[in-house]
Amino acid sequence: MKEKLDFVRLPILLFVIFFVGRLALGAGMGVSKASYDLSNRLFSMVILEVHVGLLWGAVGRRYRGYGIGGSMTAVILAVLASQILIFAGTAFSYLAGLNTFFNFPEALNQQAAIGFGAAMAARTITLIANCVIGAIAGAIGWALGGLLPRAA
Repeated sequence: MKEKLDFVRLPILLFVIFFVGRLALGAGMGVSKASYDLSNRLFSMVILEVHVGLLWGAVGRRYRGYGIGGSMTAVILAVLASQILIFAGTAFSYLAGLNTFFNFPEALNQQAAIGFGAAMAARTITLIANCVIGAIAGAIGWALGGLLPRAA
């Protein structure tokens, strides 16, 4: 497991950078529909999760010699780190009474603001769903890994 955590250090760092980018953009521009949409175009953590799944699944196969399970495990670890950041960002936003992109209604798939409990339940569901999607993306990436050139 430690080896796989070492392998996903770069994606985890990218998730942290995107997390900070979302916080900074929200703090700098304020939280509104327009700034939320811009934030998603620049710093979508979920889209990055899919990209990481496809790429790291392939790289794990070609350059680390992972089987499909190993690639999926590495991707799930990276996606889990991203989802923990999103979960924690949401909890902190509610507990601190801050309006951020993590408790913005659209981020929670809602039309209007919801309470802390409902938001955390929604985040729990998306944490699980996104880890499953990450596993699928990792498996697809692993399948495509044979297309990568061999290391010299």
